[in-house]
Amino acid sequence: MTEVQLRHLHKSYDGQRPAVSDLSLRMPCGRITALLGPSGCGKTTVLKMIAGLLPPDQGDISFNGRSILSIPAEKRGAAMVFQNHLLFPTMNVFDNVAFGLKMRGEPKAVIRQRVEEMLALVKLPGYGRRQPHQLSGGQKQRVALARALIIKPKVLLLDEPLSNLDAHLRLEMRDLILGLQRQMEITTIVVTHDQEEAVILADHIALIFEGVLQQVGEPGDFYERPSSLPIARFFGGVNFIPGVKNGLRVQTNLGAFHICDTEGMPDGPAILTIRPENVEVHHGPHDENCVPGRIVSHIYAGTHTRFKIATADPALPPLEVITDAASQRLYEDGAAVQVQLPPAKIWLLPETEAHV
Repeated sequence: MTEVQLRHLHKSYDGQRPAVSDLSLRMPCGRITALLGPSGCGKTTVLKMIAGLLPPDQGDISFNGRSILSIPAEKRGAAMVFQNHLLFPTMNVFDNVAFGLKMRGEPKAVIRQRVEEMLALVKLPGYGRRQPHQLSGGQKQRVALARALIIKPKVLLLDEPLSNLDAHLRLEMRDLILGLQRQMEITTIVVTHDQEEAVILADHIALIFEGVLQQVGEPGDFYERPSSLPIARFFGGVNFIPGVKNGLRVQTNLGAFHICDTEGMPDGPAILTIRPENVEVHHGPHDENCVPGRIVSHIYAGTHTRFKIATADPALPPLEVITDAASQRLYEDGAAVQVQLPPAKIWLLPETEAHV
């Protein structure tokens, strides 16, 4: 298995603002790492530099501690699956999948056996004679995946592999990618702008904004422990309450809130944040960290109900709360309620970054 290490990577196009700036990252052996961020943040540039399709202006890339910058793309042992499949249109499925083995001069019998095994693995047995134009988008992506995996790469690079598929096919491809990666234990790096996709696919996430690495961690860290306000917002954070921290207590215009952990946050101005699904709603007073509120509106979404609840601070936007679907029968718009922020679910962010 292969560990990928990026050290101080820097890349600019035509002397403009850096697409990637001083990016250092370790991607562990045999796991899936997601490069996540909005469009244009530099994540595909990073992937292309690993593949050897772009040279970095500065920095180094190593596989298992050995720099690969002087190694040509075709000899690095990295296979890339592009967003738009890029199948050879004049070759049938068999020849597309077999291409890498043919370039290596493998015997025909070996090629035939390996192609048949790979088509079965991606759930396309018997598709060898079909032409690319006869395939659906999901089938083309499976062929592209089979073509990449058949050469047994050290590192698999996936560039937005699900973005061109409809919702049903995305679910199928997610399961297929996860199953193949677990079975083959290939170090995999996937580029995506979709938070849900990154969380489902990846063991680790590297979040990039404007070419700069923002936070690295397990998927849950980004939801429960964002390191900045922009990161919290990118992962769906909407509840931000300014306050002043003193030990395990935060004083706000809504009153004092107790917290369980500060992760080294110093006393002083801070922003209290909590995810909508972690806020609780009650008819009457309920333990600690409760404040009165009034339901402004609600949206029933089948699996859950989303409420907007106004508080006593007119300068504060309504709190957003996500509850189980049945709650829409319990609370009407305009109803007075008690809103509870469980101490274990509260997270603090630096006040200097906030504009709430």
